[in-house]
Amino acid sequence: MRVPNAPVLRVEIARPVGYQTSPMAQDHQVILGSIVRSIDKKLEWEAIPSQGDVIRLTLRQAQGEASIDVSRTEIAEAAENNVARNKLRERIKRARKRIFDSRPPYMPWRLPKIEPIGAPGPRSGWGPPRR
Repeated sequence: MRVPNAPVLRVEIARPVGYQTSPMAQDHQVILGSIVRSIDKKLEWEAIPSQGDVIRLTLRQAQGEASIDVSRTEIAEAAENNVARNKLRERIKRARKRIFDSRPPYMPWRLPKIEPIGAPGPRSGWGPPRR
């Protein structure tokens, strides 16, 4: 029951940039969050709507970041079907693995030359060779 001439209180919640308020988009955020958290609890993630029917999922850790594009239909299937959910989870795990595998390549010609210090080892040359 509304009292006449009573002031109406409106509260607006501050939302981050790129946040969508539609129920389907929020459902997608929950699904992606639960999948990412099941992979690694310390993994930071951000889902930004991209062009068309695609959501860009960015994963961040101290070592770096990786991004993948996920379609909204793929997320909707993951909500209904465990096989599709596991398929999406594996894609996210591969993206996370790319963060760790993106180390600089091994270049032995840039490593410093390590000289041994002290006496040589038992097989390196003191005394006559063994027969």
